[in-house]
Amino acid sequence: MSLITAVLIGMGKGLVNLALLPFHIWQWLQIETLKERMSVLVSAGQSLDFLFVALAAVLLLVIVGIIKRQFLRASVLKLEGFNRRVGQIASWFVLLMMLQQVLIIVMGQVFRGNELLFSPLGMQLSHNELQWLSGQLKFYNAVLITFACAYTFIEGGHVRVDLIYGNLSRRYQRWVDFFGSLFFMLPTSILLWWFAWPIATNSMFKQRPVNIFSDKFSWRDFKWESSGTAEFSWVWAFKALIVVFAALLFLQAITFLLRNLWAILEPNENVETHPVWQDEALATPNKQG
Repeated sequence: MSLITAVLIGMGKGLVNLALLPFHIWQWLQIETLKERMSVLVSAGQSLDFLFVALAAVLLLVIVGIIKRQFLRASVLKLEGFNRRVGQIASWFVLLMMLQQVLIIVMGQVFRGNELLFSPLGMQLSHNELQWLSGQLKFYNAVLITFACAYTFIEGGHVRVDLIYGNLSRRYQRWVDFFGSLFFMLPTSILLWWFAWPIATNSMFKQRPVNIFSDKFSWRDFKWESSGTAEFSWVWAFKALIVVFAALLFLQAITFLLRNLWAILEPNENVETHPVWQDEALATPNKQG
């Protein structure tokens, strides 16, 4: 009972803090020293107040969406459009990976070189060893996974093992998707953020080491952790991408929740779980005959 009370109180505070969010941001910008400002930022990223603000925003979207169906439809399309375009931009890293891999093979196997020098018209734009460039391909792959994962989910491209779902009626499938996003996808993205935040911030900043049980923060300076090897050594970037991945996954979990709520509230509309993206067609959903 005490847990339920604590959650209700937290949600109430979250709604208040959500309404006062512009004021809180203005207060943060008024902090004089960078050390104090960054300490507040690091502590906020792993605070219960921030968690309840995010959950309050989800609750508000659901309530307003139930009352105003046009708002619900527009929210789904805008959020999906954002994640879709982020994924489409990230997909260009596939081409970059391919070109860079070809250059590495040509320089290493054909010309027997150990570095790649790119200096058009005497302007040195790149001068890296092949080992460093080979390691950089791992970073491109991490960027692709981070930014295109939600896009792949929208397209229904992830592998699914289906034992029951496919035999259910369309109506029950929507309910399964709704509760699945509410009780599995949302909590998973929250937990991922919760564990990734201290890992990423400890890698990027000099500070008192942060962990999931810590409530004391003391930021000192930037660190930008590196591996110290000849390969691509931006360790901090890989860890920061986990936080970005969790944020985009959380955003997509909200979108999927709202999309299935839209399908449940509007049973006569042909609302697809994983739609083929056509802005004009989605802006005016088809009616079932």
